[in-house]
Amino acid sequence: MYPYGPPPGPPPRIDAGELRPRRRWFVVAGLIAAVCVGIGIASFVMTLTSTVDSVDDTEAFASGQSVTLRIGPEDDAAIYVRSPFLASAHCEVVSGPTGSVPRVTTPDSTFTVTKGSVEWQRVFVLKADTAGDYGVRCEDPRGALTFAPGDDADLASFVGGIVVTVVVPLLGLLAGAGIAIIVGVRRGRHRRWLEAQAYYGGRVAPPGTNTPPGTG
Repeated sequence: MYPYGPPPGPPPRIDAGELRPRRRWFVVAGLIAAVCVGIGIASFVMTLTSTVDSVDDTEAFASGQSVTLRIGPEDDAAIYVRSPFLASAHCEVVSGPTGSVPRVTTPDSTFTVTKGSVEWQRVFVLKADTAGDYGVRCEDPRGALTFAPGDDADLASFVGGIVVTVVVPLLGLLAGAGIAIIVGVRRGRHRRWLEAQAYYGGRVAPPGTNTPPGTG
């Protein structure tokens, strides 16, 4: 005899397909995380590729020589010098469209690109108000430097690409984990409710309500 009634039987078997939210939300969470990580990887690769490609070392030239660049009003061409950059250098536009006033300026920040084992430092930025082919000559007092044309890829754009590389995957992982946790908690509550329903014959309030058993 059991003074307080018979011991409870084993918990009823609940089909996982009956639980809500459905398990497909775990797949959604995983897809969100995977897509964001993929975006981060793609951003990292694109950032590195664009940075490395900003120097055209195939057109490198020695001090005292010149190179021809195609520059338009929206273009920001640059001149890089092969490191170490220990001497002062000078670049000037020696030819171009008639009436155009190109400008050769020194950038406000230092930007270095590594291609293989060679480092290139950006030393000048070229701008022109008229699109055309411009001849640019560069030299240094010792005649020892090597120059190369390229694009004006600056530190801000590089940092922006790295931020996307880090922030987007992090947000995706947090969002995916958050969805998975919420779905897991709600499915657990729904399972306990279904088990209680089986024990007490439908007299238990659904999860998330304050209705006492046996009312409503």
